[in-house]
Amino acid sequence: MFTLELDEITEEGVNLEWKEDRGSLAAYLDHVPRIDFLFETPLDARASVRKVGQSIVINGSVNAVLGLRCVRCLEEFSYPLSSTYEVTLHPLKEASLEDEVELNEEDVGSNFYEGGEIHLSEIACEQVFLEIPYQPLCHEDCKGLCPACGKDLNRTSCDCRREDLETAFAVLRKLKLDP
Repeated sequence: MFTLELDEITEEGVNLEWKEDRGSLAAYLDHVPRIDFLFETPLDARASVRKVGQSIVINGSVNAVLGLRCVRCLEEFSYPLSSTYEVTLHPLKEASLEDEVELNEEDVGSNFYEGGEIHLSEIACEQVFLEIPYQPLCHEDCKGLCPACGKDLNRTSCDCRREDLETAFAVLRKLKLDP
């Protein structure tokens, strides 16, 4: 995983480009619980890193192709991901430990660092996590699986009648509303 020593950051900042191969990404993901995707390509990452006082500001981008599973039809599909980000890192010792603090919009993009190095690969992987859709779809008009027979309705049709299928909301059909 790619790290940057704080001593390597010049007054003008530093511009970096690196690739994370699929093997090192898989090893990193082994330590993260509940991961349900794979990297199909290496992770291409860029970062512009500069110091602002004791803080570190990182402007970067990540590009990769992920293997996701559609939530409707359960088929695996390739998901091209391209994202830019800005993260501000503050030294851990400067962090106040108040009981309750309201975060403003600027604080949401902030994090903390400790020691003499920054783990840029971990920051890039976090950005990938943030860009994965909550409910991935192979395509917008995915028909999903038939709830009765389980056939993939994108590939074939079935003889199941939709109105015969009972759901928990079926009782609402009997509800009569006064106009």
